[in-house]
Amino acid sequence: MARRDSDNLMDKLRQMSEEGVTGFFNEIMSNDRMRSNLGKAGERFMANKQSFDRNIEQVLDFVNIPSKRDVRDLKARLDHLSSQLLNLSIKLDRILDHEEPAKPPVRRAKKSS
Repeated sequence: MARRDSDNLMDKLRQMSEEGVTGFFNEIMSNDRMRSNLGKAGERFMANKQSFDRNIEQVLDFVNIPSKRDVRDLKARLDHLSSQLLNLSIKLDRILDHEEPAKPPVRRAKKSS
């Protein structure tokens, strides 16, 4: 029975205009039972999504393919190493500047004509 009701509901949604959809959602939100069911459906969806994501991550790890999280972690580590390398380069430039004595400017003799 619930399946038939949901099919009828979807058919009605397809036929409605934007005002109809707005009215439909206002009606759902005013009905405590429907709002409660919608909230429970959202909670189940999020629980299933988390489980699905975790399973996909395990499969990717099993076949040695990096997940989004792995790539984000690697990028963060590379960014950190890059900033450390930049700091090291700046420090090395400062050290080299202090060690080199100032060279006197080279003067060229003027040619006499």
